[in-house]
Amino acid sequence: MNNFLPLEKIRGELLLKTQQAVAIILFLVFACGLTAFQPACAVESLGKGNAGLLGGDLTDPTDTIEFLKDPGQGLPEAEMIPAKAAWLKLTCAPVSGPYAIPHQRHPYQSWVGAPAAGIFMNKPEQTRWYVDFKEGGYGGPSREGPYFTAIQFKDAFILTHFTVTPSGPDAPDRDPKDWAIQGSNTGAEDDWTDIYVCNAKDRSESPFQPDSRIETFLFTSFDSAGMDKAVTPADAKKITAKLAGKTIAKADFTRPTKAFTHFRIVIYSCFNPSAVNWIYRTSSSLALSQLELFGVPGAKADTPNKVAKVEPAALPPPVDAPFMITYWCGPSKADTTLERYKELAECGFNVAFAAIDNLWEPATPAQEEHNKKVLDFCQQVGMKAFIWDGTILRGVGKWDQAPTPEDIPQLEKALDEMIARYASHPAFLGFILGDEMGAGVHPKLGFVTQYLLRKDPTHVPYYNELPNYASAPKRHEKELIAFLKTVRPAFYSWDAYWQMFEGGDERYYWDNLEVVRRNCVQAKTPYTQIIVSIEHMGYRACSEGDMRWQVWTSLAYGTRGITYFTYCHVPGMATGDAPGLLTKDGQRDAKWFYVQKINQRIAKLAPTLVKLTSTGVYNTDPLPIGTIPLLPEAPVKKAEGGAMVIGCFADAAGKVYILPVNRSMTETHTFTLTMLDKTASTSEVSQETGELLPAAALKNSRLEVTLEAGEGKLFLLNSE
Repeated sequence: MNNFLPLEKIRGELLLKTQQAVAIILFLVFACGLTAFQPACAVESLGKGNAGLLGGDLTDPTDTIEFLKDPGQGLPEAEMIPAKAAWLKLTCAPVSGPYAIPHQRHPYQSWVGAPAAGIFMNKPEQTRWYVDFKEGGYGGPSREGPYFTAIQFKDAFILTHFTVTPSGPDAPDRDPKDWAIQGSNTGAEDDWTDIYVCNAKDRSESPFQPDSRIETFLFTSFDSAGMDKAVTPADAKKITAKLAGKTIAKADFTRPTKAFTHFRIVIYSCFNPSAVNWIYRTSSSLALSQLELFGVPGAKADTPNKVAKVEPAALPPPVDAPFMITYWCGPSKADTTLERYKELAECGFNVAFAAIDNLWEPATPAQEEHNKKVLDFCQQVGMKAFIWDGTILRGVGKWDQAPTPEDIPQLEKALDEMIARYASHPAFLGFILGDEMGAGVHPKLGFVTQYLLRKDPTHVPYYNELPNYASAPKRHEKELIAFLKTVRPAFYSWDAYWQMFEGGDERYYWDNLEVVRRNCVQAKTPYTQIIVSIEHMGYRACSEGDMRWQVWTSLAYGTRGITYFTYCHVPGMATGDAPGLLTKDGQRDAKWFYVQKINQRIAKLAPTLVKLTSTGVYNTDPLPIGTIPLLPEAPVKKAEGGAMVIGCFADAAGKVYILPVNRSMTETHTFTLTMLDKTASTSEVSQETGELLPAAALKNSRLEVTLEAGEGKLFLLNSE
């Protein structure tokens, strides 16, 4: 066999290999030459640890800034700004709005001692910025909800270079993967200009490698040949010294054409995987140790005031709207009798809901007759009623489209007819508009809601929204904020059932309560939660402790009402013959009596509750997901005796109330609450009379309270 290849073949293979090598080299050169919107291959390492920094950057020209106070104390932002801060303001996300988290309440605070401000302290070995995906951003940073730390300067600068230092050796996957440095002259959410962008798909496209821990990387808008013309002499000297003979072959980003007063590092993803839908099964997180910014002074850009879009003021809910105790799936049309409505009132309900077989039906004379019969019965037993009138289905165009000019006259005519039929009845509370129809209906729903409130401001339009587990918590809060802004409802209602799965599933319950509470308080919109009372779709048959737990935890979070799902047995939904509060045969189930006792008690508290505003809700260990531990501003300093939630409130005069709730669904506990020193005594609001009981003096600032499974009690705190 011939072991030698022909000369022509050898030449051909060499030529092919040469062409392939050239192609690879050209590709690498091209890739490394991309600037502004690709990670640059020319990034230089300046060394590791504190000594790797350039120092003297715009954020800390004298390298003397330090934390004013321990970031873990949770003090207000105004008390924690460093005395020598070279900036006007820091902001960060997630900290407020759709992606708020408990442990990062402002840029200087972090329960784990790693706030956003840590990246400007010039001590990467000691400080860092850390956010756990489980607690921040609900699944990690994304294009929709990025994490960022932003800084505002008094003067404007043209950014010439910057350094970034990844965090420590424990978890390199916390490094940013898709991130950017941006500038702005307003700091507004929609007014940021990319200066440098790294949209790495994997480590091969990232300047940060798994072994580059606490290693400072230099990103420039110049090469070595042009450095002296781009930066100040002092900066050029520092860079040259740090490079120790190395040269900058190519710029990493294009020098900005204008100066900015605001800069930020914004992070869209990390090498840790995000988990948008199943957020509670990830321990991923972000960590970053240092950001240094360098630039030359520039002219401040003219930033004309933006003309703010003026939104019509949301109409307030009727002043006499009751604390609503109501239900879904009430007695059928055939079972609409005075005796049934006496039974509803006896169970402690003060608001009747539509008959189970009347909801969503088109308008007919028989429907109007039925509705007026319901109103008459409610008047006789001392209740109010929400009415479903199918007239709203006429002439509205499409529900998933905003009303057109052609739709509006017919839609207004239908709404006027509805108002005319029922508004004068003393038992009429408001119209039911729909249930869980999705974000597409919000523009139309907003028009209908505001028209009804303008034309008939003493009655309440009712609509019910989906809970957070219907989509994902991140998306849910954003949609909630949009709903409050677009619809401007008289009150906000949503379902919460998963907590009553067999075996329990509270993953979404507490987060949903806190998100609704926070945003509705800000929007000054009352809210009410629908809880489950019927065994169906995997939800268990509720015990008395289960029912108390759902009601009292809702009250701790400031709900202005309670709705039970369901009152009647619902064929086709219930598990077999499982009852609501009534059995399949219309008899009172054991749950009817549990609910009666609960309703009668909370009805006594209702006149006080409707006058209170939620100021905060705090949980003890073990902290449920989405909850907040006791903070310094809470009126309770310490809580012992088991797992509990403490709702905090204030009335118009500034008087402080607390509502502690036992988080156990099965056991009675005695809790000890240590109050602030200024609290001398407490007065319980009686669940028998609604009146304040005699003040009980505190010994050593401690209040002892015994609570049954799921039970809560309301106390006024009396100062010295």
